Amino acid sequence: MTSHRRYAAALAVVLACLGGDRAASTSAEAAAGTRVTALRAAFYYPWYPEAWSQRSLRPYTKYHPSLGTYSSSDPRVIRKQIRAMEYARIHVGISSWWGRGSRTDRRFRELLSVTRRTTRGFRWTVYYEREGAADPSAAAIRSDLLYLKRYVRQRAYLRIHGRFVVFVYGDSDDDCKTTKRWKHAKALGAYVVLKVFPGYRSCRNQPDGWHQYAPAVASDRQVPYSFSISPGFSKADEATPRLERSLDRWRQEIRDMVASRARFQLITTFNEWGEGTAVESADEWRSPSGYGAYLDALHENGKAPAAPPAPPASTVVAAGDIASCASPGDEATAALVANMPGTVLALGDEAYESGTASEFMNCYDPSWGRFKDRTRPAPGNHEYLTSGASGYFDYFGTAAGARDKGYYSFDLGSWHIVAINSNCSRVGGCDVGSAQELWLKSDLARHRNVCTLAYWHHPLFSSGEHGANSQMRPIWHDLLAAKADVVLNGHDHDYERFASQNDNGAPDPAGIREFVVGTGGKNHYRFTTLQPNSEVRNADTFGVLQLSLRATGYDWKFVPEAGKSFTDAGSDACH
Repeated sequence: MTSHRRYAAALAVVLACLGGDRAASTSAEAAAGTRVTALRAAFYYPWYPEAWSQRSLRPYTKYHPSLGTYSSSDPRVIRKQIRAMEYARIHVGISSWWGRGSRTDRRFRELLSVTRRTTRGFRWTVYYEREGAADPSAAAIRSDLLYLKRYVRQRAYLRIHGRFVVFVYGDSDDDCKTTKRWKHAKALGAYVVLKVFPGYRSCRNQPDGWHQYAPAVASDRQVPYSFSISPGFSKADEATPRLERSLDRWRQEIRDMVASRARFQLITTFNEWGEGTAVESADEWRSPSGYGAYLDALHENGKAPAAPPAPPASTVVAAGDIASCASPGDEATAALVANMPGTVLALGDEAYESGTASEFMNCYDPSWGRFKDRTRPAPGNHEYLTSGASGYFDYFGTAAGARDKGYYSFDLGSWHIVAINSNCSRVGGCDVGSAQELWLKSDLARHRNVCTLAYWHHPLFSSGEHGANSQMRPIWHDLLAAKADVVLNGHDHDYERFASQNDNGAPDPAGIREFVVGTGGKNHYRFTTLQPNSEVRNADTFGVLQLSLRATGYDWKFVPEAGKSFTDAGSDACH
């Protein structure tokens, strides 16, 4: 039997136990020849979009949810969340509930309604929050339970042996008096699961179950009642996480939880974004399944997924300082590119002398324009000799990024690729705190690929006539902090390869390797002052740099124009 069919069979037994008839559920267990040992449930918070804004922060989270800053009232969002939880083998959502007439009460009704129309298998129950904020009297508890009974008729409300389930939050002052206030719940048809406190097992009045809610702790065992796990805890307004995230630890927690055979397997939480405990999909842990790495691990019950086959390498072809109607060099390099697959990175100064619309159409388009549909350009200084680089942006369109920025990013295979606008004065600077620098930091934080390549026109390091461009040091620093691997530049009309180095030019095995590839066809520059860490140089050959971007490394090869013999080749691993 396949794992999917085994799960479906087991889930059928679980759902029989969730029915409203004790006899029916008992007979279902007997017919299946097994006994339900666990229900997997996740704490759920229906308080968005309001909770996206807190304490002067918007959004109030350190992460970037894949669904964006959504509304908990949107049926489309609810359906997607239900499917995500079902994928993770989560049978039940425990929805925060603050009493009759509250916003969470209205949204609980919406959850039940959308679930009824979406699936037959998923169930909801409430997380009774008032016990954590005060000590409601036995009469107040009775009143609230009688109110909740109106939901029991709906199929999507969780029942165990015919009794409607209520999870109850608590506070540090709880003791056996709490169990006494809740002792009459069973007579009202409720199945109550209280939050633990010291000495809870010795209380005379025992509820149906116990649980712990402690997301700053990786796992909590209250067997036979429950086993709770947390992926991490990092509040939006706190600099230091209370519990660091670790997927390896998370998988181990899941395996321990499954092995415990506790009655409830509890996930803390599905979507508490402000405290950073969510397992719902986010950019920071996205995965090919679309559900995110934390839900993938729950889907696999903590087993390490089989390593996927290595993706095919992606090819990049790069050069800058390309086309002039006064030089045949761009035709020579275009002849090379025509026989190479892959994405073309144009490293600035694409059309001489001033990047006008006519120069792009008459000088660039007949040669490198043949590859326009697979070109991702960066602007050079000559493009801005035309006001606002309008010829450049008009020619390349959306492939060049926003007209007022000229910087953007994209993924290519397993690599993250970043195009920077090194004409710093044209975009508000490249220094720390500039719009582009802040965008770069945010972009790198959202895209934690194993391998990263960045490209722009003006090199930070160069032995050519123009030399170093120190204004690019903050950009390099951010790339270094994000463990980027490769930087491509132009501007000096030569080829130069550097060893890995940091932003101050010191050799660093964990640094970034820079290639200056100003060999697209305009003309040649001589070398002047040799820079430290320069490994290979050539100043008399047009050509292109061909990169093969593998899952964990890259190969490079400089391919010269016809009739020239200079070349350069090598390989390196990503950091």
